Amino acid sequence: MPCTALSPRQRLAPARRAVAPLCLSLMLAWPLAGHAGVALLQPPRVIDGNQPLTLTLVVSADTTTRRYRIPDTLEVTASGDLQAPVRLVLWREVSGPAVVNLRRGEHRAIRYTVALPPALRGQVRLDATGIDAAPVLVTLNRLPQPGEAATSTPPVASQAPAAVADSPESADSVPVPVTGITTAEAAAPAPADLRDSARLSFHDPMYFMVGAHDGANAKFQFSFKYRIFEGEDPASKRLFDNLYFSYTQFSLWDLSEESAPFRDTNYRPSLFYYLSDTGVHNSVISRLSLAAGLEHESNGRNGADSRSINTVFVKPTFYFGDQNDWHWRVAPKLYAYVEKADNPDIAHYRGYMDLGIAYGRPDSWEFSATLRKGTRKWYGSVDAQLTYPMARLIPGTAGYLMAGYFVGYGESLLDYNHKLPWQFRIGYALTR
Repeated sequence: MPCTALSPRQRLAPARRAVAPLCLSLMLAWPLAGHAGVALLQPPRVIDGNQPLTLTLVVSADTTTRRYRIPDTLEVTASGDLQAPVRLVLWREVSGPAVVNLRRGEHRAIRYTVALPPALRGQVRLDATGIDAAPVLVTLNRLPQPGEAATSTPPVASQAPAAVADSPESADSVPVPVTGITTAEAAAPAPADLRDSARLSFHDPMYFMVGAHDGANAKFQFSFKYRIFEGEDPASKRLFDNLYFSYTQFSLWDLSEESAPFRDTNYRPSLFYYLSDTGVHNSVISRLSLAAGLEHESNGRNGADSRSINTVFVKPTFYFGDQNDWHWRVAPKLYAYVEKADNPDIAHYRGYMDLGIAYGRPDSWEFSATLRKGTRKWYGSVDAQLTYPMARLIPGTAGYLMAGYFVGYGESLLDYNHKLPWQFRIGYALTR
């Protein structure tokens, strides 16, 4: 058959016909978010957890000619319910050009794949790092399909569907104007703390621990926060749009006594302004959170055992390093006493700051400690914890295996001016 030259319009016609259904599926399945030219295509809501995960990255030139640098890998953070986030690195299914040129109205789809770790179960949220795209929610079904055995063998690479075929530019082609190179590997802020993604969320760590040393040898705590008003702009930093109420309850349980009484229970409601991410990022600080407000703490007793304080506080939280990898977290909570009539000398033992320090990785170990230093002598305390994700030990579980150590004054308000025997405990934490 003789070959005839085709006009540029004729050569692009099949490609445009291929783009049309892809554009329609994008509009129905997943909107282009943030960066108008880069998006993740929503996979099926329920996927086979025994098979490798495949995600499709779509790049487009909606209004002008663009060049895109296509990475060989796509990194996402996968988070299940009450499970530590897991970093996944997806590899490009089919090798292709590192840079693609798209004219206005053209699209390109690139597929990436990775074997899913067995610890991930149930509903999983996937946050892509390095691209500004909305998170993807999927539910993993790990039951073997009829006649098939569960497997996590990586797939054999197959041809990825593309809305525009790769074609080298000929020597006599008309130069394409470029508005700059857009890259899916561009630096982007680390994913926001997933604990803050819901309106009702965890606040301070929630745990139950038991020890064997003398004294109040068990303790537990539950804590949550609630966003009072959610405005139209999710990125708003206005006071009313970021006003939270929190409630934390802490108890010491003396299992060594005959009737196993509670030695003390502290109640701590708060009203505060909170930004999970202030937008401060530089070569040292990878993220900065900020909380400031009013807090009440008391033990609900009367008479000589009554303890109560009211404070105003400000608490910045600094993150140093990649939040998906080993990193530091430093959170000084500075406060001033508004009322302390039941315990006027509490600052001698507690001081005016709780210094929180942590080092760890979301899907591995984390060591954390809260340090207090009173204004007199060597009064103060150290409350340290070591945690490890349960799902890494027993797939299908959630939360963390936890070990804790406390020494010093004021493990609870009742004993703010008494130094009790040191305590080492082990237990379970829902969050850390």
